[in-house]
Amino acid sequence: MSSIAQVLRLLGDDTRLRILILVSQTPLNVSELTTILGMAQSGISRHLSHLRKMKLLQERKEGIWTYYQLAQKESLESELHLLWNYLQEQLSNMKDPNNDRVRLHEVLRQRGISGGGLNEKLLEPGQSWFAWSCLLGILLGQNDERKSGFDSGTSELEIIDLGCGDGTLTVEMAKFAKQVVGVDFNPDILASARQRIDRLGLQNVRLLSEDVSNLSLVSESMDVVFFSQSLHHLDDPQRGFQEAARILRPGGLVLVMELAAHTEDWVLEKLGHKWLGFEKKTLLDYMETAKFNNLHSEKLPLRREELFQIILSAGRKT
Repeated sequence: MSSIAQVLRLLGDDTRLRILILVSQTPLNVSELTTILGMAQSGISRHLSHLRKMKLLQERKEGIWTYYQLAQKESLESELHLLWNYLQEQLSNMKDPNNDRVRLHEVLRQRGISGGGLNEKLLEPGQSWFAWSCLLGILLGQNDERKSGFDSGTSELEIIDLGCGDGTLTVEMAKFAKQVVGVDFNPDILASARQRIDRLGLQNVRLLSEDVSNLSLVSESMDVVFFSQSLHHLDDPQRGFQEAARILRPGGLVLVMELAAHTEDWVLEKLGHKWLGFEKKTLLDYMETAKFNNLHSEKLPLRREELFQIILSAGRKT
């Protein structure tokens, strides 16, 4: 009887009931649920943890992602079987006052477009066009405080996007560069990036499936190195900066968009992060050790409903 009481208490929470309704229709990962429900990922993760402890949800791993679906009746305690049968029958017929099903349809459409469920524009914490536009401002020298120093037109730049993921930002770089190289260690994610590039008909982008800390590129062959939320995936971020310095021409720029130091440790398991963001001083120390000068680092203000704060950093190769 105690198990039935615990399950009924869980079902008394509106958010947990909404989660069950959604995953009864299709398996979803925590980032997709966050997009649909409009809540912080930490809150969604806590609700999923409660449901998992009672074995109401099952997990399925796909790459770095964990997808959640309704548990099979056989995995539950026997006294819950009748209740679980009734609940499964009712979930598909429950009302949808929050229009979750509409957002579910859009998330599934985006999953199809991105080729396998990974759409970093939607799913990566802290990824935002506001942060990207600020970082682009550093490159283009639109602000006197962060002058890029390039006298030639940006159309002549050769840029490398280290940790490009599905190419969301890579294709934006291609609009103002002579050539862009996108690098990611995961060939499946690169396949999604290739689909995006081919769909847009871009001819000045090439992709490499390599470790960003050990690249095959010739030394002093690039003008700009971007780390757009990729350092927190590296075992050794310092090594990443050293490799950036190697492939940059003299006077070239390294530009960083990263998560500021945070305490949301669920990203380690759920998103495969290896670092809980970085302090400004840490990034500046990394760049200084790699022999970059003209160093710049700033924290962007935490915007409404955002869980993660962003750090932008830049340096020039001596």
